[in-house]
Amino acid sequence: MGQDASGANAKGAGQKQQKILVVDDDQLLLGTYAAVFRADGFEVHAVSNGEEAFAALSEGDTPDIVFTGIMMPKMGGFELIEKMRADPRFAKIPVVISSHRGISEDKDRAEKLGVSDFIVQGFTTPREVVRRIELMLGVSRKFRIAVSLDRFSASALIEILNRNQTTPCVSAPGEEIVLELEGTPEPDKFRVRIIC
Repeated sequence: MGQDASGANAKGAGQKQQKILVVDDDQLLLGTYAAVFRADGFEVHAVSNGEEAFAALSEGDTPDIVFTGIMMPKMGGFELIEKMRADPRFAKIPVVISSHRGISEDKDRAEKLGVSDFIVQGFTTPREVVRRIELMLGVSRKFRIAVSLDRFSASALIEILNRNQTTPCVSAPGEEIVLELEGTPEPDKFRVRIIC
């Protein structure tokens, strides 16, 4: 995997650089995701289909996570995951699926295969994909929680947090607000921010 890691930014001192295997036949998407992961300090190996991905895994430089599309020539994402799960060397590597369609049958199949996350491309930016994968790997200490304003306690919490925020969030009852919690160096303490 080292051959494709050029331009990777180093993570913080003493922090291991995470390795990701990115698999997609759409060269524009493949390049975009590879660039975004590299910019965030990942060591990236990018390949165009499941067959190339399994060959890369078999070469021995095991990634921390695999990020794959579904529909690809030679071997699709689901077939790749099935082969990984059947091989004890790769069975426990977390896999995240990137889907153009986001159909329920694909989500169900992904869940049965033990996929860690199912990302629908049109609704998730590449930056958000990186953030979600960092959370999964324990690299990031940021968490997001959707809060329904229908509940009194949620409304009261948002009201209190709005007082301490430069630009308060305004939303209609029934809408969701997202709280971002970021870990601080002090144990058991988080910084909270409302995202509108």
